[in-house]
Amino acid sequence: MTTPAVLPRLRPVPGPGETPGPLMIVVGGVPGAGKSTLLARVADDAPRTVVLDPDRYRRAIARRLPSFVPYVTYRWAVHTLHAVETVARLARGPRSAAPLLVHDTATRARRRETLGTLARLRGWDPVLVAVDVSLAEALDGQLDRGRVVQPEEFVRHWERWTAQRSALAASDGGPRGPWSGVYLMARCDAYRRVREMARQRSLVLAAARPEAVRGHALDADRPCAA
Repeated sequence: MTTPAVLPRLRPVPGPGETPGPLMIVVGGVPGAGKSTLLARVADDAPRTVVLDPDRYRRAIARRLPSFVPYVTYRWAVHTLHAVETVARLARGPRSAAPLLVHDTATRARRRETLGTLARLRGWDPVLVAVDVSLAEALDGQLDRGRVVQPEEFVRHWERWTAQRSALAASDGGPRGPWSGVYLMARCDAYRRVREMARQRSLVLAAARPEAVRGHALDADRPCAA
């Protein structure tokens, strides 16, 4: 039996004036919520941000297969590769102060909390931003991207999401479990929140290189993730 003395201890949520570890943001939401679009747009705006998105693996595999092969046949490989890379990155711990953005549905409570716990144990400052969309918006989002999740699988995601939504909303940006902050936000607000957090951390890295951030002002009129 493991004694309490050797149990892993979570790094505490940083208090006022304390310096947190490198930022790790999980962008969650049901399939079709707009997570990949949000991450791609934030990556354009936040220099030195690292993005882990399964869409990178999807595109790489699709380039090597005939065009008639449907995504559903290799979806399992895409998400397995993404999960392995995510766990490996978190377990390795930060190698720089660059913010890490992670794509995850975050509808599985145990998996979500495991990601946050692993991140904090390894020295990251974990934040969860959940993209809040209606059922119609999620279904339309899947059609727009051309990749529709199997109905029975989407129903499971949606049922888990609706069961947890109230608890996530109650956090209202405050700490919850291993997370330094939990935000439940509409697409536009989620995009702005993630962009703001990522840029605040990444601009510190680029302070000595003004040319690296030229042209990346926090423009309020830039289209939000949809």
